[in-house]
Amino acid sequence: MQFEYLASHVLQRFLWLIGIYVATIIILKIRFHSDTSILEATTNGPSFEMIKAGQLYLPIFWILLLVLPTFIIGDSFNQIHQRLFSQIKSQRFTKNQVGLINLSFLVLLVLGYMGVVQITMILVDLTSLGFTGFLKHNLIEYYLTFNFILFMSLLSLLILQQLCGWIAKILLLLVPTLLVVYTVFSINTLNPLNLTMASRRMVMPHTSIIELLIGSLLLSIAYVSIYGKLEMK
Repeated sequence: MQFEYLASHVLQRFLWLIGIYVATIIILKIRFHSDTSILEATTNGPSFEMIKAGQLYLPIFWILLLVLPTFIIGDSFNQIHQRLFSQIKSQRFTKNQVGLINLSFLVLLVLGYMGVVQITMILVDLTSLGFTGFLKHNLIEYYLTFNFILFMSLLSLLILQQLCGWIAKILLLLVPTLLVVYTVFSINTLNPLNLTMASRRMVMPHTSIIELLIGSLLLSIAYVSIYGKLEMK
């Protein structure tokens, strides 16, 4: 029941926002045809060296890739719970169970979002580079590694968004957006979001992916645990 309401609540925003992003990716590749993978082109940004030299710019595609899921989900959990509060209580769901359902929905949202975007990018690369060029650029390994990193990064941002939303609704979109923008202008190698930027991933510490994995797991556990100690409003 909760899954159905959540899916119907965010479906329109999901289709509109991801549709615009995917269309923009395709137009970008058609207009600026090159031998560069569309994945690398859209996830590129200022390197650490460029920041130190003052050569700053906003990587719009990279920023949108990370923040769009937070706009898709927004305040949906709170709105749905306000609508379904009595039904959830009557079915004897514990608050931990509701928190786990929310977390499961976030995981599915990230997988669905990544699936649409990444399949589109793969098809664009196969069309522009050909299967031989796709293999020549080692894009299979690149996509697999990037998607593992992207999944943990997006899930962490969404959980952080929901945690901040408990403090104030204005923080729901403000905190994750500011964190992503801060990453653009920061040379802090402890920030795991740098792993999602093509120009920085190779210079990040080797332990960064493990730290990102542990961080996303801890955030997930914290979300369900803390949710269980709060009243659904």
